[in-house]
Amino acid sequence: MKTTEELSAMWLDVVRKAFAESDGSAKEVGKVLGARLGARVGAALVEGFAELAAYAGSAMGEDATAIDEEEAAVAASRRVVRPVLQAKLQARVEVLDAKLVGQAQCEGCAGTAESQGRRGRSWDSTLGPLWLKRRYALCDDCKQGIAPAQKALGFSDSDFTPRLEEVTTMMAATVPFGMAKTLVGKLCGADVSIKGIEEMVERRAEAVQRLDAEEAVTCAPYDETGLPVESQRRPADTVPASEAPRVAYLEMDGVIPITREELKGTELTPTERRRIERAKKAKARGGKGRRYRIVGREVKNAVLYDGKDCATESPGRGCLLKKTYVSHLGDWKGFAALLWVAMLRLRFDGAALLVVLSDGADWIRTLTEWLPVKSLLILDLFHVKHRVWEVANSLYGEGSEKARKWAYSQCDRIEAGEAKKVIEALRFVRPSRAETRKLVDSLAGYLDNNQDRMDYPAYRMRGLRITSGAVESANFHVTGTRLMLQGMRWSAEGAAQMAALRADLFNGRWEARTRQLLRAA
Repeated sequence: MKTTEELSAMWLDVVRKAFAESDGSAKEVGKVLGARLGARVGAALVEGFAELAAYAGSAMGEDATAIDEEEAAVAASRRVVRPVLQAKLQARVEVLDAKLVGQAQCEGCAGTAESQGRRGRSWDSTLGPLWLKRRYALCDDCKQGIAPAQKALGFSDSDFTPRLEEVTTMMAATVPFGMAKTLVGKLCGADVSIKGIEEMVERRAEAVQRLDAEEAVTCAPYDETGLPVESQRRPADTVPASEAPRVAYLEMDGVIPITREELKGTELTPTERRRIERAKKAKARGGKGRRYRIVGREVKNAVLYDGKDCATESPGRGCLLKKTYVSHLGDWKGFAALLWVAMLRLRFDGAALLVVLSDGADWIRTLTEWLPVKSLLILDLFHVKHRVWEVANSLYGEGSEKARKWAYSQCDRIEAGEAKKVIEALRFVRPSRAETRKLVDSLAGYLDNNQDRMDYPAYRMRGLRITSGAVESANFHVTGTRLMLQGMRWSAEGAAQMAALRADLFNGRWEARTRQLLRAA
């Protein structure tokens, strides 16, 4: 491979010869370069040179600052490269058109689409607008059009290039849509409307969810009758068998963003009907009252990691060097199907020990029993302690010495594997307040139902983790910081889509997913 200096020298020589073999005009220089690069690319290169020369020859204004000049330089670089990119893409389209001639099959009815000749259209890109002319065909039966070369090159029917959509949706999965619009404009020089961003996010999320659902069916551990499959299939990007972990960890929990549901007339309660009628009569800003019910839908999160990736930062503080997230808004079965694919990809089904850490929720126990691999369920110690302190503060007053003494005593017993003694002690607690009695009974039932998952001394002797801080962090960072901002209200579909995109984002799969979506398109 040539070095940067060698490439620079080569192109300087090409340009020098182009001027020497012509009269120096842009048209003639373009012809000479075109003989080497192709007429269209040669002309585009000359156009780019002209833009570069114009920028180089421009003087800085008296009041211009470094930030002004850098902004001008970035804008000039886009103008320099854009015509060359457009010319290269057009040349590739023409090659593909010649190769794919006669292969315009309607995607709607699978019939043959009739050629409509060559048609041009434009896409917004990270470098500015790109205009390409490609062969276009139309199906007379279903009136669906297709441009084979355009599709083969990876351009969709949207108004944006795949790269601009990738960057924009990544920003929109990171920050609210309005802020994403500002960032795209500032960093990419593209003016994309909020509506356009929302449509991009919806397109990508639907495609991601569709691919994930198909993969979950392909890699399902059970057949239609509920029996284990004869041959377990794995995702294409499964890690090598040699990387199967000795001890694999799976943490699970749920978090509830606020969603809204539009109700049908028959589903409205009397109170909701009166509220809507009042809104209609008042003609409140924003139009007539909509039939919405504000609810919360649980996003189920899982964090998967290899035991060898657990590192110690300092005494009493650890970190995970590598982890994988799964997020899903829906029932546990849909979540379990996605989770199993992630486990297969990481070879967790081949681990010598699978440890499941959770807060004791029923759906997590049910899901764990559904998994076709044996596991060790451990009740998160921090959740237990939190509930103990909640009871202590209700019994003796928040922050009181009695509350601290009682809580520390019960927590020490639990860590020592003596949860049964705590349960017995709670039976003798007879608070006068109904709310406190309810907390005491709830804690006793919680401990009783989870005694088989609280042998903390034995877990520590085996060097196992006993807290689920990773999934608590995921609830906040992966889900909360995008779906649970102040005042946010999501549709159930929108929240489910964003949850799926956020998992991709935090898994570092955005680029790989983009290419997967292009291959599947």
